[in-house]
Amino acid sequence: MSASSRRTTPLPPHWPRLRRAVMNRDGWVCRHVRYDTGEICAEPARHCDHIVPASEGGSDDPANLRALCDWHVLRKDAADAGRARKRAAAKRWQPARTHRPHPGEVR
Repeated sequence: MSASSRRTTPLPPHWPRLRRAVMNRDGWVCRHVRYDTGEICAEPARHCDHIVPASEGGSDDPANLRALCDWHVLRKDAADAGRARKRAAAKRWQPARTHRPHPGEVR
C-alpha cells in the first residue's frame, strides 16, 4: 500500500505473489475494455486493480483482479472515490423536519 493510498481494508498477506500472478496472467498490459470499440487498452500496465472495489464488497480473488495502465487506474480510482463520497453523503443526509409551531406562537 502506498503512502497516498486511501484504502480502508488491508491487502492480504500474500498480495505481492497474487499481484504478480495476475499481472503475468494479463501479460502486463492494461485490460480495460474500451466502451466505444470493445477492445482492450493494451498499454503497458503497472497496477493490479480490483474490478469491484473491496469497499463495495469485492474480493481478492484473481477473477476480481486485472492489470491496468496508469491512465485507467487513475480514472477508475476517481470514479470509485466519487461513489464512496455519495454513499457517505447519503448516510449523513437527514430528512427535513416538519414544521411544528413554537409553543409561544398564537394559533
